[in-house]
Formats: sequence, structure tokens, C-alpha cells
Amino acid sequence: MKFLRKALILFLALCMIFALAACGMAKKNDVDYAPADDPKPSSSRVESSLAYDGSVGYVSKETMPADGGAYIAGEPSGSAPSGYPADGEGYEEIYDEEKPVYEAGLITASAWNENENYEFWKKLFRDGQGEDNGKFFDYYKNNNWGFDSTKRVSVTVKNGEALVCGATVACVSENGELLFAAKTGADGMVYLFPQVDEGKVIVTSGEHTANADFSKENRELEVVLDGSDDAENLIQIMLVIDVTGSMGDELTYFQTELTDVINRIANANDGAKIELALLFYRDTGDDEKFAYYDFVNVNDQEGLALQTRKLAGQVASGGGDYPEAVDEALQLAMNKAWSDTASTKIVFHLLDAPPHKNGDGTQKNYEKCFENAVISAAEQGVRICPILCSGADELCEYVMRQASIYTGGTSIFVTDDSGIGGEHLDPDIPDMVVEQLNDLLVRLVNGYHTGTFDEPVEWQPKTANQEQ
Repeated sequence: MKFLRKALILFLALCMIFALAACGMAKKNDVDYAPADDPKPSSSRVESSLAYDGSVGYVSKETMPADGGAYIAGEPSGSAPSGYPADGEGYEEIYDEEKPVYEAGLITASAWNENENYEFWKKLFRDGQGEDNGKFFDYYKNNNWGFDSTKRVSVTVKNGEALVCGATVACVSENGELLFAAKTGADGMVYLFPQVDEGKVIVTSGEHTANADFSKENRELEVVLDGSDDAENLIQIMLVIDVTGSMGDELTYFQTELTDVINRIANANDGAKIELALLFYRDTGDDEKFAYYDFVNVNDQEGLALQTRKLAGQVASGGGDYPEAVDEALQLAMNKAWSDTASTKIVFHLLDAPPHKNGDGTQKNYEKCFENAVISAAEQGVRICPILCSGADELCEYVMRQASIYTGGTSIFVTDDSGIGGEHLDPDIPDMVVEQLNDLLVRLVNGYHTGTFDEPVEWQPKTANQEQ
């Protein structure tokens, strides 16, 4: 009888421990994905990695003094959110000796920069009072995903006549509320989406700072600093790749193309340090949901061989339903060890399916997780360049093009021209040039690093003689 009583007491104690743990997890999730009433991407809704220093401007929270009192420090930028596997854990690599090997340059694609074609972009949200609505009007009207890129402020930052790379440009309201922040690229440009008609931008580079006002009529600004930090000759690239079963028609080809791109970038950028990270993802319910391999210097042949082997070792499987863990993957990517220097930072995100959505008309969980990840990328100066593969639908196109425009990235659409894979989405964009995907990606990396983009080289199908 005493034994049963002790066993019962022990059982009840264990139940209480598990209940308390579950409550703690629930509370954390409530904080991470709390629904918001305010649809504006301001500091009141989106957790920002920036804080205001009265003597300098908006800077990284990690550089603020401990007694600043203006923010609550979150997890360090190099750590994964709670619940994610440690770096490198997740997938067991699979090497299939019978897997075919293809030559590079087979996949075709077109690139489109929304910020360089901004008037065309705004037409996609046109309210035509019926059938003449813009392509993305319904997404804009319902606003489940939170994005609003129709009130852009563009800023060019200079030090004298020299363009400034890596300057933090924070857009604030009249009362100092942070509305949006991003970092300039090698071309000195940055794009902000504050969703208000009037406000101020605060530009910071090292100890140098300057302000400028914007209005409804004046949204293209030039700000001149009296000095700036030097840019670092560093290129960080992260490949974020959906490796669910539906990617099986193209994944092996992509592995060849991306390996070629990595080799060419690593060997062609004189003096630049090239770091490559890999993030593979599937979906909730899969035994192997994420696998992350941290930034490695691929100028070094050993590092190059290591990362290309990791890339080649992935096999498409799992997934189940159509949407995938896109939001969580992007969130995980933004919590990694990106450099805080003035440097080139790019995510190439290959996918054929959108994030999950809540379906109840409220913005929380999936939608907010995805939007927060995009805003974090903008703040860190990471350019998101989505690569839409066969099977991608309009929702996938919409959210990834928003990720691209918010971060100053480029949208990439794989095309049917090569005959590889299933049917590809046609974004219905005029005058898009079809290129070889590998050449396109190398062109973009070089462009983001130098600030000058080469013209695309139009793809030409091989003749019978060339194929022989």
C-alpha cells in the first residue's frame, strides 16, 4: 500500500512538472507569434534588432551599452531560435552513386528587380474596381501577410562623392518610432517601406550620422555623410533550399548549377573572402525538418570541397502537403552569423511552395513569422533572391517577391525553355530576358558586390551540332 501511495505521489509530481513546462512553452510561443492589431511594420509590431542611441542614431542592439534601457536583448544573432537543431544536425547525408551527373548551364531562368521597376510593381496592386484589379490587389486588400511595399522611400548615401556601403538607414515617425530599417548596398542605395506619408530617415555609418525628412511628394532622398566606415571585401552567401519530394524533378540539376556558381565565385573575385552557408528544409511532420551548415570560407579548397559535398548529398523527399516550412527556414536563416560589417550578404532561396498560412484571416504564426524574417533580413543588409521552381503558385510568387523588394533583392523565375522539370510559373512580366541560371547567379553576386550589374546574356538553345 505504501509503495502504491509513493508511486501515486511521484506520478502526480511528474504531471505537474510536465504541465508547467507546457505552459512555459505556450507562453514563449505567444510572445514569438503574438497577433497584432496594427498592420504597419513598426517597432510596435515587429521585433527589431536595432535600438536608438541619441548620440549616433539607430544601431545594432548588441553595440548598445548595457545600461541603455531602451530595449530587451534577445538571442544573439548567431544562435538558432529555441527548438531548432544544432548546426549540422538534422539530415543524415545520402550519397547516391547512381545519381546522374549533369553539366552546368542547362537550367534557364529570368531575373527581375522590383525596385528597379517600381512603377510596374505598384500596378500589380491597382484597385480597378472589379475585373481590372491588379494581380496582387486581393493580397494587399486582405493584408494577411502584413506587407505593404506601395509607399517606398529610396535613399542614396554618400561620403562626399563616394557611395557608402553598409550604412544603416532607419525610417522613423515624427515621435521617433522605428518604422523600417535597412542597409545600403555597394551602390549606396537603400529602399525603405514605412507605410506612412511623412517622417525622417536617420543615416548611420560608424560614428557618422545625418538626417533627412521625407514627405508624400519627396520620397527619393540623397544623404551626404561627413565620413563613413570602410567596406569589407567579403561576400556571404547562404543557399536556402526546399528539399521536399516535389523538388525531385529539378534538385539534381540545381545541385550541379549551384556547385558551378560556387566554384566560379570562389575563384573569380580577386581578393574577396567568400563564405558559404547551407540551409536545407522540409516541413512539420518530417523526421528531418532542417539541416544547417554554417558559413565556411570557400576560397580555401578544403572548405569549398566540404560545402559542395554537403550540397550534393541532399535528396528530395518528404513534405506531404503543398505548403512547406518556408517561414521557419527563413527565420532560422536570419538568426545565423551574418557579418555586421559593410559587406555583401545574399540569400538564394530555392523553392516551389509557399509558407503555410493560418486561414482564419488573422496575422499571426506563419504570416508574422515570415514577415519578421524578411524585416530582419532588411535590417541586416541581407538581399533575399528567391528562385521559384516548377510548381510554385501565385501565393508563393507574391510572398517571395515581397521578400525580394523589401530587402533590395532580385526575383528569379526558372523557365520552361530548357525543358527541365515540370511546368513553371509565368510571372507575366514584360521584356524579361531568359538566361542560363548559373550565369545569372554569378552576374547577380558580382553586381551586389561591386554595385554595378552586367547586362544579361540571352540564352540560346543548342543546335544539333553543338549537342554532338
